[in-house]
Formats: sequence, C-alpha cells, structure tokens
Amino acid sequence: MLYGIFSDIHANLQALETVLRSMDSRKVERRICLGDIVGYGASPNECATLVKQYSDLCLLGNHDNVALKREAYSDFNIYAKTAMEWTWAHISEQTKDYLRSLPYIVEEQNFTFVHSSPMSPVDWHYVADLDGALEAFSYFKTPYCFIGHTHSPVIVATNSEDPYEDIPVISDGPLYRPQENERVLLNVGSVGQPRDRDNRACWCLVDSECNWFEFVRVEYDIDKAQDLMRKENLPLFLIERIALGR
Repeated sequence: MLYGIFSDIHANLQALETVLRSMDSRKVERRICLGDIVGYGASPNECATLVKQYSDLCLLGNHDNVALKREAYSDFNIYAKTAMEWTWAHISEQTKDYLRSLPYIVEEQNFTFVHSSPMSPVDWHYVADLDGALEAFSYFKTPYCFIGHTHSPVIVATNSEDPYEDIPVISDGPLYRPQENERVLLNVGSVGQPRDRDNRACWCLVDSECNWFEFVRVEYDIDKAQDLMRKENLPLFLIERIALGR
C-alpha cells in the first residue's frame, strides 16, 4: 500500500492543496496527517475541512490542542501567541469538533504515528537531536515510527535492540530503504511551514510492500499564502518565514 504521511500544515491552505494534489499524482492509497492543522496561518477552517475530507487518519498536534484551549500557550513565542489569538477568534465550531476527535498516538500494522514523540505524546517533546531520537526508540514497539513537530525531515535508523549500542544511520533522504531488521524513526517535515531552509512543502511517501520511504518536496503559491496572512494582519515574521523555509 502507498501511504502519504504529512504534518504541520499550520493553516496554510495553498501548501495543503498542493500536497494533496501531489499525493494524487503519486497514487497514494492511504493518507495520514500527524497534526498541527492550525496555528500560524490564515486558513484554519479550510485546512481542517480538507484534512477531514481527504485523510484516512489524523493525529492531534500541540497547536490543535491549544486552539481548543485545553492547555496554555505559555511556551509559545510572541508570534505564535499572536497567531493563536487570531485563531481563537476565527476557528469554527465544526473545526473545534473535529480537533476534539483526534487521538494523540496510533499504532497501525508496522507503523506508529504521533505528532511529537512517542515518549509521552501529551507532553509534546521535541525530537530535535540524536540523543532525543535514540531515546524515542524505547517508546514505540513497531518497526517504524513517524513524527512531525520540528518541521524538519530526517530519518534515524538502527539495527540494534538498544539503539545506544549501535552506530545509527542518519539521513535526510530523499529516498531511504530500510535494511532487514532495521527500526526507523522518521520525521516527515512540514507541509505549511518548513524549517530546513527549503521553502517547498514536504510530505512522505511510503510503500509498505516494497518497504521504502521518500521525502516529496513540492512548490506551492507562497505569495498567495502570504497575501492571506497580510490581509488578516498576522505577524510579519510568520509571513516572511514561509518564503525562507525557516
């Protein structure tokens, strides 16, 4: 089966629409969203509607949870706080109902799906370095775990039951084929706000039968996304950063 796994849309409708078209062109059969549908961008309701319509499974992200006011946003920077306050004023009841329905973590066959880290998903730990990645291996049982949250695509793989005893493989793709008995932690990057200095939307194509992963990058109408954010007086920093990929 061909899976399309994507994350961190952040209310960027133009990026999401382009990614969904890209998935169609690659004949994706099952779409998995790892959360953070809202936050930062100007189209939270439109993005939630599309994700609900086209994804087969969606996980809850930290911005989604804050949008529901189920936790404080004290850890957010000033730009994220400003965007979230705008989101609170514009998010629809239908969107909130959908976000409330989303799980924190799901296991499906050989895969674990979670927004942040399989280690206590409700606490939104960042897997931002090798130590964090190696620690995460202890918290999922499946061969493969897919995460988002940092907005940067990367693969960490190990052949050892104890990842600290093995020299891990680290790859930023675009194509990776696991070795026999290799376990993999894979960050799928971000649809709406990449932060790896590549401003193209990112998603991950997975062939569960042939056993390979591919990071797919697609260009989208950044100018239009920025224009919508300007119209809503969202922070200039957030508007500019999507063109910079950081």
